Amino acid sequence: MNTHTGLLAGAIACTIALPAFAQTAPKPRPLVGGHGDNVTAFVAEYDDSGDGRLDWAEFEAFRRHRFDATDADRGGTVEIEEYVREFAQRRGEALRRQREAQLAQAGTRFAALDTDHDGKVSRAEFDASGRQVFDAGQKTLAALDDGSDTALRARGRNTLAPTSHTAEGFLALYDTNQDGQVQQAEFDAHRDAQFARTDADGDGLLDESEYRAEFAARLDARLVELEALPDTQTRVRFNALDADKDGRMTFVEYQVSGKRLFDGADRNRDGIVDAVDAALPPVARAPLPRGNGASGNGTAASGD
Repeated sequence: MNTHTGLLAGAIACTIALPAFAQTAPKPRPLVGGHGDNVTAFVAEYDDSGDGRLDWAEFEAFRRHRFDATDADRGGTVEIEEYVREFAQRRGEALRRQREAQLAQAGTRFAALDTDHDGKVSRAEFDASGRQVFDAGQKTLAALDDGSDTALRARGRNTLAPTSHTAEGFLALYDTNQDGQVQQAEFDAHRDAQFARTDADGDGLLDESEYRAEFAARLDARLVELEALPDTQTRVRFNALDADKDGRMTFVEYQVSGKRLFDGADRNRDGIVDAVDAALPPVARAPLPRGNGASGNGTAASGD
């Protein structure tokens, strides 16, 4: 299935910027789920009123609208191909937004590397940044071992541009043999290749145009990779929602997962999901395993 037709012609920060609970300038709402324990992200996706709080009626109305939009033939139920197609379209648009947001950040990232502000990034500046990334990544992997890296779940898998600030992102970027570890030699080889690839004129210095070109090429290559992923997990989700296995999902069946999502975010059980819930600790979960795909090669974060 081609989930991102036309993405490369479209104009990811490592994830979509999420609106804060306080009402500020409107930002694009997330289009797919995969919130994990991130209550802020949950509210951002479903809060139609933009007031930073979500009750069941507003959530159900949003879900009803999405269900009806998915029911392309207006038959009153959603069939599997309708479900797969709608999710693919929504995910494709999310990736387009992410690509635009990432490219908009390129100048800021380049400036952070250019510590002497001469408009060029030397190999010494590039390596200094790399040492910081490696040390921080190793600390994050240690947090993954004890289950404290909650950002791992919040960011989800298979983002357009993984961030080294989470264990999963660090592994996705640098764990080339996918053993759940990042060795110094492994990291260095990746950085060497990146610098050489970016230094298009071979002068040993990176200018901003070279940096932007390499970054855009990397994003586009990732889009192609994501586009090639099968829709297996989307179909699995449909079959899980279709409780009576008749091949047609009713809104009642659809909202079983909706109730589970809402109750998981409503941590104080007051019927409202808001900043109070975001400040409460999530339900404890077992640490996620390292290795065996920790770098994320499956489909995108789920969201029905």
